[in-house]
Amino acid sequence: MEDLQEIHERHRLREHKKPAPHPQLRNALNAIFMVTAVVGIIWYFVSDHYTGTIIVLTGMAFKFIELVIRIFKL
Repeated sequence: MEDLQEIHERHRLREHKKPAPHPQLRNALNAIFMVTAVVGIIWYFVSDHYTGTIIVLTGMAFKFIELVIRIFKL
């Protein structure tokens, strides 16, 4: 069983983490990604496969931008 001091130390380390950079921009990019992914999948199955694929890939570009911002902390 963990010592109470170890638990307290872990909790204290979490408090000193930096906040995520540009949370509103990242949330907006994630929302755009989710919308385009859903629309692209629906379009893929209902209408044209090629156009649905392009829509999904466009959404993936937004997700990639969000990933770069998150990983490199821009």
